[in-house]
Amino acid sequence: MLKYRFLLASLLIAFLNLLEAQDGGGMPAEVEISLDQAAKQSLGYHISGTIPLQLPDGDGIFVVEAKMRVRRITFIYRKCKLDEAFIPLRVLGRRNQDRLTLAIRLTPEVLRPTCGDDRLMERTHKLTVNTRNLSSTEFRLFAADGSNDERTVEDSLRLGKLTGKLTLHLACPVRLVVGESAPDISVSPTDAVAWPLLFDDTKTSAELSALASGSSTVVGLTRPSKPYPPRAFFRPAGRHATLRQGFCFWVESIQVRFTPVEVLLASKYPVGSCEYKVTREHEMLHYQDLQILFRRYQALVITALRKAGVPTMERPVFVSSIMEGKNQTKTRLQATLLPIYASMDKALRAEANARDGPEQRVLSWSKCPNWYATTTRQATIP
Repeated sequence: MLKYRFLLASLLIAFLNLLEAQDGGGMPAEVEISLDQAAKQSLGYHISGTIPLQLPDGDGIFVVEAKMRVRRITFIYRKCKLDEAFIPLRVLGRRNQDRLTLAIRLTPEVLRPTCGDDRLMERTHKLTVNTRNLSSTEFRLFAADGSNDERTVEDSLRLGKLTGKLTLHLACPVRLVVGESAPDISVSPTDAVAWPLLFDDTKTSAELSALASGSSTVVGLTRPSKPYPPRAFFRPAGRHATLRQGFCFWVESIQVRFTPVEVLLASKYPVGSCEYKVTREHEMLHYQDLQILFRRYQALVITALRKAGVPTMERPVFVSSIMEGKNQTKTRLQATLLPIYASMDKALRAEANARDGPEQRVLSWSKCPNWYATTTRQATIP
């Protein structure tokens, strides 16, 4: 009995190893802090320094604790050298897409002035840093290199003003761009040409049956050529990070290559015979189905890759090595393309089964009288 079978390779992404998702660990950054308490009464103070932080990859909250250098601002002891002390500082941050909100909290400390040149201390003055304003003061920064925010807050105790300035520096500078940032994405073959076709009529029916997973009496077979599913190739790029030991990694381009379609005809029917012509005509219908479906899924692939969050030159990721960046990209591409390929595989099988229904087989046989009579007799054999 004549059977038309559509053979699909098992759904594998050949260019990807099945790696577990890797967390890039966020972007190393540092915040340069400068805070001044200009007091009308008592003594003011100046806090300055830089604290390291790890910016999360996505939206989320993070906490950084550090010690910051504190220096008193006073003119009473201008003959004395002032000690510099360190004060515990806590930064509560929240990332929301491209915006960072940082709230600063200081722990009170006692600062003591001393005189140098072996002179005795003229007098001891204790100063407790008031943190009530700082606990509720928020600074908003863009997640881009060199972003800064400066603000002044009135002291609730009417002792003066608190002026704060924060500047954010990233290990990998990020540029804020309008719209989506994506690498150059292309698929092949393009829609400007007919889908590539490979034709072979030299194999026996038994060989085609083996290719069709053991189906019997296969005289025609249409399938994507290997490798299948489509392969994805990307061009990586990177440079040394400005903070810490590591690299800024991004992808310049991605190309997804769909393979040609193979049409295989059994050699049992001579070229030019009715059976040969009908079989080829039927397999070309499978070819047209594949061409239409592949064009549709090429567009889906491009759309998905543009939304995949692949690192770009405007938005690189920090990695310890270029190889780590490549592995992360492979994993991300796999997660993006595998569901699309699974859907494509399901659609291909459904269309192939619809094309090879019983009515279509009888219609093909009936076009060749000898062929129809032979298949009919075979069908009646018990």
